[in-house]
Amino acid sequence: MAQQIIVAAIVIAAFAASAWKLAPARRRLRLLIALDGWAARHPRLAGWRERSLKPRIVRAAGTGCAGCAANVGVRTQHPPR
Repeated sequence: MAQQIIVAAIVIAAFAASAWKLAPARRRLRLLIALDGWAARHPRLAGWRERSLKPRIVRAAGTGCAGCAANVGVRTQHPPR
């Protein structure tokens, strides 16, 4: 019985990890923001929000429009070769 529980936990963890990796970036960011909203309502999770969740949200959000090569401001910073 314990072996079946362990195997089920491993399968569920593998499924969750693969679903997370294969999900589009927008959906992952929405999930992180929803998780942050839930954690904001629980004061005991404030430390976890700052240490773990906030940096992940910032990384998942990306650089935004400033990081795109099509942005005129970015293109003029580097002279053509």
